[in-house]
Amino acid sequence: MQAYAAKLIDLIESKAENIARQWADDVMKHNRTPSYHRLPKEMVIEQGTDFYRLFRRMSLAENSYEEAKSFSWKYAEELYRKKIPLQEAVYALMLMRRHLWLYAEFQGTFVTALEKTQAVESLNRTILMFDYVSYQVIERYQDLIIGSVERRIGAIKTLMMKGPIGAKKNIYKFGLMAIFILLACILTYHNHATLKTEGLFTHLFYIPIILASIWWGKRGIFVAIFLSVLILASHLLFLTGMNISADVIRAGMFIVIGSVIGWLMEGIRKVEEMY
Repeated sequence: MQAYAAKLIDLIESKAENIARQWADDVMKHNRTPSYHRLPKEMVIEQGTDFYRLFRRMSLAENSYEEAKSFSWKYAEELYRKKIPLQEAVYALMLMRRHLWLYAEFQGTFVTALEKTQAVESLNRTILMFDYVSYQVIERYQDLIIGSVERRIGAIKTLMMKGPIGAKKNIYKFGLMAIFILLACILTYHNHATLKTEGLFTHLFYIPIILASIWWGKRGIFVAIFLSVLILASHLLFLTGMNISADVIRAGMFIVIGSVIGWLMEGIRKVEEMY
């Protein structure tokens, strides 16, 4: 068995580039790996060659699983940067295994009945090696995806006041929101009651509306509703002779903006929970 395994490994190592070229020709035109069609052929051949030469190192290593990482992580990171979907990366590995055995069979490696029997054992070992690599590639892809998601939502997490500040039962959030709402009331009274003008001060209301939606998701809509009621009630009390339509539109926009951002934040939280 060991002699046959060595014979198979010698064949794979000596003909690694030939097998890799056949694999590259297949994977770069296969209908299940369309993303490979746009990759440089030499890069694809190099991937295949590196993989086939991995077999001897894995067979000699004390820990073949750890040895496989030298290829698996590089393979996953390279394909992830090239925006190759995970399912295509894994299917490409399946094609690698297929071409390895097709080449060995074509070269007449399985000659005698005994060798054909021993080939079954070698096949099991080969499958195990492929299983190691496939698992590690999927694992590495998952790590890369999580890292990408965390980087992209990092700024939003800061606005959400997560971590040491946000952990104190929302005290800081409620305190800041109370200040914003108090300022909104003062601005509304000053502009409507004193200056008798609608003005552009209501644009500042988007600050608490957006923050409330980021912090509390859909529940943040209550801040938008409160501010909408505030400007409409104030208009009816202090600007009785002026057309209210502009403030009605503003109030409607408050609720729309608050609803949309709240809905988006709920989606972001689900993504966080997923990863």
